[in-house]
Amino acid sequence: MTWKFHLQATDQRRLFSRILQILESQIVDIGSFRGEIADGNVLVELVFSSEQDKTYRIEALLYRLEGVQKVSRAAVE
Repeated sequence: MTWKFHLQATDQRRLFSRILQILESQIVDIGSFRGEIADGNVLVELVFSSEQDKTYRIEALLYRLEGVQKVSRAAVE
């Protein structure tokens, strides 16, 4: 199944790298990764394929990152 995550955070050093490390550790196929930093805020959109139970784990790991304020996910058809 394909999932799209949106993440909002405060600007933290190496945040993009830490997000990618989480995805790599969970062995998922990344379809796209887009991140932008504006006025000290970070917005990330990522699309990847994995089983549904693994997405719960990924969401929990993302929330544990320093500065992460919000994570939302949706299944992509």
